[in-house]
Amino acid sequence: MSKQSNEKSVILPKDVFVLNTLAMGVAIQILAKITGEEIEEWKKYVNVTASEQYRQLSSQQIQEIVNTIKDL
Repeated sequence: MSKQSNEKSVILPKDVFVLNTLAMGVAIQILAKITGEEIEEWKKYVNVTASEQYRQLSSQQIQEIVNTIKDL
């Protein structure tokens, strides 16, 4: 695997990936229930907001997040 490719990929244990995915789904379900908004609207909002935040992160900040998740 090339260094460039390696910097764009992260390998997480399956349980960490699934738990994080489920946690996001639960959080969105709770938000939809509390606000009365559709789940799809919350999914779109979370995706757009997370994408905006990601674009603002430095390479170092991204690596710190990756390291934190890999240590779970």
